[in-house]
Amino acid sequence: MDRLLAAKRGASLVCEEFESDRAAGKLDEPRVESLVRRFILAKFRLDEKEAEPAGDNLEKLAQASLAKMLKIAPDLVKSEDKAANCDGADSATVKQALMIMALQKEFHVQLDCFRAGLCHSVGELAALVWQATR
Repeated sequence: MDRLLAAKRGASLVCEEFESDRAAGKLDEPRVESLVRRFILAKFRLDEKEAEPAGDNLEKLAQASLAKMLKIAPDLVKSEDKAANCDGADSATVKQALMIMALQKEFHVQLDCFRAGLCHSVGELAALVWQATR
């Protein structure tokens, strides 16, 4: 429970930085990307070391998060995923979609949901956030 609250606080702090920088006119594309990455890692409850093997790949970051929660190797997440939902989406995809929804809500931005869903990297998603702030 403490880790969940710490992750929530971490994400909230990133959002506060985003809003503060936005209000002060200090946002630029590299800053937005840095904040988006920190937000994603907080939401996925990963530190930089845990996220390093996934790099910038959103699906791999979601898989790393699931692996951490399930206490299994990240490369086993896909084969061990027993999620059964009507549209056939795996747990990593659902986790990404929920993160994008949270990002929009907490950063107070409206993204093109279709384009956001097609993002493969933190950089691509951050570029959409950057466009939404302009």
